[in-house]
Amino acid sequence: MSPARDTDRGPEAARPPRRERPESGTGDAPVAVVGMACRFPGADGLAAFWRLLLAGEDAIGPGTGSRAGRRPGGYLPDVDLFDAGFFGVPAPEAAALDPQQRLLLELTWHAVEDARTTPRELSSGPVGVFVGAGSDEYAFLSRTGGALPSAYTMTGTGRTFLANRVSHFHGFTGPSLVVDTGQSSSLAALHQAVLALRRGECAAAVVGGVQLNLTPEGDDVVEALGALSPRGRCHTFDARADGIVRGEGAGVVVLKPLDRALADGDRVYCTLLGGAMNSDGDRTALTAPSEAAQREVLTAACRQAGVAPDEVAYVELHGTGTALGDPVEAAALGGVLGHGRPDDRPLLVGSVKTNIGHLEAAAGIAGFIKTALALFHRRLPASLNFRTANPAIDLKALGVRVCDRGRDWPAQDRPRVAGVSSFGLGGTNCHVVLGEAPAPAGPAEPGAAVSAVPVVLSAPAPEALRARARDLADAVADPSRPLALADLAWTAATARTAFAHRAGVIASDRDELAQRLRALADGSPDDGERGLVQGLRGEGRTAFLFAGQGAQRLGMGQGLYKEFPAFAQVFDDVCARLEPVLGADLADAMWQRQEVDRTEHAQPALFAVEVALYRLLESFGIVPDLLIGHSLGEIAVAHLTGTLSLEDAATLVAHRARLIAELPPGGVMVAVQAEEDEARRVVDRTPGLVGIAAVNGSRSVVLSGEESATLKAAAHFEDLGRRTRRLRVSVAGHSPLMAPVQKGLRSVAEGLTWRLPDGPPIVSTVTGELVDPRRFADPDYWVHHVCAPVRFGPALTTAHRLGARFFVEIGPGRALTTLAAETVGYGTERFSAPMATREEAAGIAETAAGAHVSGLPVRWEAVLGGPARRVDLPLYPFQRRRHWLGTVDAPAPPPAGPAAPPWSGDPFDLVVTCTLQALGLDPDADLDVGRSFSELGLDSRMAVALRTTLARITGRSLPTTLLFDRPTPASLIEAFRADTPL
Repeated sequence: MSPARDTDRGPEAARPPRRERPESGTGDAPVAVVGMACRFPGADGLAAFWRLLLAGEDAIGPGTGSRAGRRPGGYLPDVDLFDAGFFGVPAPEAAALDPQQRLLLELTWHAVEDARTTPRELSSGPVGVFVGAGSDEYAFLSRTGGALPSAYTMTGTGRTFLANRVSHFHGFTGPSLVVDTGQSSSLAALHQAVLALRRGECAAAVVGGVQLNLTPEGDDVVEALGALSPRGRCHTFDARADGIVRGEGAGVVVLKPLDRALADGDRVYCTLLGGAMNSDGDRTALTAPSEAAQREVLTAACRQAGVAPDEVAYVELHGTGTALGDPVEAAALGGVLGHGRPDDRPLLVGSVKTNIGHLEAAAGIAGFIKTALALFHRRLPASLNFRTANPAIDLKALGVRVCDRGRDWPAQDRPRVAGVSSFGLGGTNCHVVLGEAPAPAGPAEPGAAVSAVPVVLSAPAPEALRARARDLADAVADPSRPLALADLAWTAATARTAFAHRAGVIASDRDELAQRLRALADGSPDDGERGLVQGLRGEGRTAFLFAGQGAQRLGMGQGLYKEFPAFAQVFDDVCARLEPVLGADLADAMWQRQEVDRTEHAQPALFAVEVALYRLLESFGIVPDLLIGHSLGEIAVAHLTGTLSLEDAATLVAHRARLIAELPPGGVMVAVQAEEDEARRVVDRTPGLVGIAAVNGSRSVVLSGEESATLKAAAHFEDLGRRTRRLRVSVAGHSPLMAPVQKGLRSVAEGLTWRLPDGPPIVSTVTGELVDPRRFADPDYWVHHVCAPVRFGPALTTAHRLGARFFVEIGPGRALTTLAAETVGYGTERFSAPMATREEAAGIAETAAGAHVSGLPVRWEAVLGGPARRVDLPLYPFQRRRHWLGTVDAPAPPPAGPAAPPWSGDPFDLVVTCTLQALGLDPDADLDVGRSFSELGLDSRMAVALRTTLARITGRSLPTTLLFDRPTPASLIEAFRADTPL
């Protein structure tokens, strides 16, 4: 979790925000730090690092594991572990990959998440990547280990790929470079990033520094230089200063122009006001520091930042704790920043090297992140190991004081300013000036809170999804983090990348959310149960299913009316057109007088609810590709596709309902388990008026007509042991008994204005096929419609054939989606009924989550009832495993020779086994067959080998474009299974 606070800043905050969006290239305008991530000794993340600093602890200790027996230092654990699958890196390449590249990949992802955004959103303009690095010890291990170079050696160990791989994976198109200035590398990289932002070369920048000390030979080199402390600690500015202790780790920060960050509503840790770089030149020996050069770089940095020297309250030192370097640095600081200060306001200084050691190329970014956190929290951590000043440093005369205890940032009547220094052994000096963040704008005016929200989360694999659910449950249950549900849901939906394995958890309060997240983490609930929607990202089209009479219930729509203005406004508009014809208050009949089951009210009420629900989902961005109307529901379809205006559609619905209600009482409807053909044979030989009212599935029909005839026909199927169910209706719809209605209905229909439908394709439930637009806009269609069987099952089959995979019921029930699941539920489909229960807000939230799982873009602000804030959520839980030199054998090339005999085995086992072999993975490893081969990490060389292996085993001639034409294992399996040409 990020250590950032989400509360508003108090009156002390500096500089009011400017909301206009800036142009690229803004001269010397401030740059905002909007995201950070780190792995330092004893601190796996920002929060742990801040806790380490506040506690005044160090993380120096003896080497363990593969570093056992090494000198004391700041070591990172588990540098051999990496989530190769997340980054699409095959196992052989992951083993060849410098763990410094791996660290930067993971930390960049976390830094972007900490910035409360996604790589895609950040990349609205060019994003630069600037990396400070100076170590190649993995390349040294690779060369000395006896392994021959592979196709991955150059890209795995070449230093330039520390930056280039980050740019490539995230799709960042700005400058991508590695800076090596020795120990000042990462701060120099930061300075170059700021210059690039100000020149307009990039719209945002990712800056990293990394250092891993993998070999004892590296320790020997530093010791030979005479720089290692025999005590194994850095004693910065202290009389005991006798050298450095080595440390390792990495840090990444995300930068944006301040004006853009404020316009985007970003959380800003601090600002970069300016900086400078120079070189010692020949003023001293090659590895000796120059006081004159350090004075110059400090002066230039303050001038470039527009800051007077006495405005700087704190400097994070280079602070190595060497007998030579400390006095030089102190003298330069005193001469430029400490001079003339009152005794009660000296320049405070400290060094993070006393906590985690000297991270060499990553030292600058470590000191920068420490200072950025200190500015953000307005608290200065202690610099450790200081008791008595070095005799060569007169701190009082220099106007300098070591910050040897934690303290609040000194109170002052101007913005807080700090500096960070980093000096390279060869003489490259860098200093940057930081300012505190401006006061954030007040929170957006909240919308009307909804009573249930969908919290969506995703991952590339099921185990990572469960881990995300577990982490989020812990965060939600933490009483010290008062997260508003809407803010949490908004951030989860908009500030996290959506992967293939998706879930949505519906909750009305934090306790319910935490409980359901834990259930998801434990793998216990099924899709659609206990407020949970989950599954692989869907593909295919969306079909809306509009309900007919019989779906109505008392109170339907009342919950949505109260919580969603988009629903209420449309509902009121529809009622305003219906009520003059009805002569009744429709909402009162629906919600108060319990008259919604009367036909003259039921049909208009359903029409009003369905049109309003459609418009509500439309406001969410959930729009259909296909429309199917069951009986009355087809009139709603006619209006929503422009065939009828709202006024004309309301007229047709109201008069249709009146005409049906005026029929003499009598008639029944019975649902029967039977095929259409056998039901028709029974109906044809049954005396009396009875017919087939609906074909809802391959073995589901509804009989309708006179009571005696209908019950007699139904009894035939009862005698065969088939299920039958008498429906609760007052009229026998879609039967011969509807014939008297047709004359009056024709009179009404011919008085309306009909237009060709303009909208999503309509699958007619009169024919079961795509509608003929001209026939649909003909009054004859609607006269026939009232008596014709509703061919809902065939319409579902047609929609499925046309690609429908997400079916949404537009109406107050789940009867249609239940029928759809029985008819076309083959395993990859999703069915949603937003108004199935009286908890309508939860139902609509579940539909929004279902749309997300199905791969539809959703307008989350509308779903959540108004604006919300982005807040901190747990970072992605990488699923790491060991990848190291020699841990993976390169896959053997396919043997030459004649083709194998024709293959007749299981396509699934064939494709999965061969793909795992090509990737260099264990035969028992999990393989997500829905991910593309490129996402799984298959490169072009592996693709050729896989295709050759498959051709040899199956004895089939396979094209060189095989994996281009069949881009996922699943599609390749299906092609083999269907024995289609490849």
